[in-house]
Amino acid sequence: MSNMKKRSLESLFYNNRFLMVFSIIVAIAVWASVKINYSDETTRYISDIKVNVNTALSQTGEYEAFYDTENIVAGVEVAGKAYNINQYALSKDDIIIETSSAYVDAAGYKVLTLTAKIAETSGATGVEITKIEPSSITVYYDRKTTGTFNVEARLENDMENLVSDEFTVGQPVPSMSTVEVTGPATILNKLTKVYFKAQINEDELPLTSTKEVPAEIAYQLDRVGEGKYLVCEGINDESNPATVTVPLYVSKEVPTAVKFVNQPGIYSEEPPEYKISPDKIGVIYSSSETEEMTALYVGTVDFSTVSNTVNYFEFPVDEKLGVNIVDKSVEKFSVTLDMSSMSKKTLDKTPGKIVFVNQDENFTYSINYDNSKLNNIVVMGPAESLKKITAEDIQIEINVSSLSKTRASEQTVEVSNISISSDKVNDCWIYGKYEAAISVEAK
Repeated sequence: MSNMKKRSLESLFYNNRFLMVFSIIVAIAVWASVKINYSDETTRYISDIKVNVNTALSQTGEYEAFYDTENIVAGVEVAGKAYNINQYALSKDDIIIETSSAYVDAAGYKVLTLTAKIAETSGATGVEITKIEPSSITVYYDRKTTGTFNVEARLENDMENLVSDEFTVGQPVPSMSTVEVTGPATILNKLTKVYFKAQINEDELPLTSTKEVPAEIAYQLDRVGEGKYLVCEGINDESNPATVTVPLYVSKEVPTAVKFVNQPGIYSEEPPEYKISPDKIGVIYSSSETEEMTALYVGTVDFSTVSNTVNYFEFPVDEKLGVNIVDKSVEKFSVTLDMSSMSKKTLDKTPGKIVFVNQDENFTYSINYDNSKLNNIVVMGPAESLKKITAEDIQIEINVSSLSKTRASEQTVEVSNISISSDKVNDCWIYGKYEAAISVEAK
């Protein structure tokens, strides 16, 4: 070394700033060496390590292990130098926890001891496992089988707060009526029913329409914990989730009414006055109806049955109404239609307008008026209007589609419709039913 370089190096040790930095570096190096080589051992607890269950423990291989694959975890305490067991040097993935083997020749629970070791691929050294918590787990062994079971929907909410007074809740409906369940044969033999349990969030209440709610699966078992060994086949969160539909019905009182057919034009917009008992009724109907119900139509009155007297009609309470009646004592609706102010007229001539509906163009149709009795058609209406009606104003429509084309003799068919085609009156109607005698011949 030249004298100049020697003097330069010596001068650094007379530089206070250099000496301070140099001393710090040396101190750190000495501390690290002592820490690595002479530090005391310490311990660390590592939790949530998944347990590997030995599933091939039976003598014959016919028994399988059933357990909660998601929740069987354990923790270990490891000992060693701090730098060997810290979170950067050792993670839970570096530790293997397994069950001990057992002799299985019958269905039932088995207590399996847990053993733990450091994985060879971890690269960890100087680490000792000093404790396993828990030290054992319980696993159920049995033959695996599958069965079909009924599903029942259960709503966990307090029914009093579910809807307002205007609505009524129907029977909750599960998204599936039956499901296939796979699990231990002994447990499946005790299972009678599967539940789809649902709960609606409080911020969605009260309900104002029918709602579909995600559901959890539960099993009707004496020991609730055994349900963790069962699997509902085919149910998943995406394409086929378990849900419960909560049907909502509107409960209200509405007026009752009837509809009319074959009525004269004057009644097309505004029906004739009538009385109905009961005139109001409490009903329950689905909230999913597109329109709010303003009246309950209990039946239809055909004006061909309305005479110039006080007319009485009765309509039973049945499923055709499409709603549920609140008052179950109501069995029928009675309608009174007073047309006693009207008059009656019988036309003694054959009507001049006959229309055959749905003819076959390869056949001709003819009517025998003598056998048809169409020369005594009864017309109802105000006396002044009846004076204006003649047989020429009556149009008869006959649907011939049901007539046999091979029958040589006359055939009797009910007249489809009889109308008054006159611009002089709009308040009269045809009373009664009529038949016509028709002959069908090939052209």
